[in-house]
Amino acid sequence: MMILHSQIAYSELSGSISIVSDYRARGISQSGEKPAVQGWVEYFHESGFYTGWWGSNVDYYRSSDPIDNKERVEHDLYIGYFNQLGKNLSYDITYYEYIYPGTESDVDFSELVLGVDFYNLRMVYWYTNDSFNTGEDYSYIEADYKVPLPSGFSLTFHAGYSFGDALDLAIFGYEEYLNYSITLDKRLAGLNLSIGYSDTNIGGKFVVNDDYNANQNAVLFSLSKEF
Repeated sequence: MMILHSQIAYSELSGSISIVSDYRARGISQSGEKPAVQGWVEYFHESGFYTGWWGSNVDYYRSSDPIDNKERVEHDLYIGYFNQLGKNLSYDITYYEYIYPGTESDVDFSELVLGVDFYNLRMVYWYTNDSFNTGEDYSYIEADYKVPLPSGFSLTFHAGYSFGDALDLAIFGYEEYLNYSITLDKRLAGLNLSIGYSDTNIGGKFVVNDDYNANQNAVLFSLSKEF
């Protein structure tokens, strides 16, 4: 989940509700390649401080799988600070708390995020020292470049790199990896429509082509309404 603040200049409450064909985070399906309903609400103060909530349904493993921990909902609570350094340069620092209610074992954890926006380029570094309450660290570096197109379309190129000791654990297994995507967006009749292509360089025995924790190429769709 990534919230952009570069266009906000005053105190306001905002949010959205979305339907996505598959909830993919960092190139990996979080919903068993099934649709997800997602929501977001945030209060942004003119001082630059903000706080909010983001949520989605999730499903990491089949209910019959011994490793299933019954994660069915993800709640992201966050607080942060945004600062505009110039017309086309800004940064934000955010603290996230990830909460998964109803699980058999506690997998809640926190993450610290530093983002920089320069013109249409956004670069972000995510870090946790306790990924999914395992006691192991995990980092994610990403870059997104947005290209405005005629007739209200836009094209976003994304690349991300995951690394850290947490990826050596059996629940992950694929160590460091790259993910990338390209997404076409269009605002129409008050709705945001998008279609995108997502893939990773995960290989060998760790490839999952479909279903739970799918990590290979996929075409993704989303429909959202802001308020």
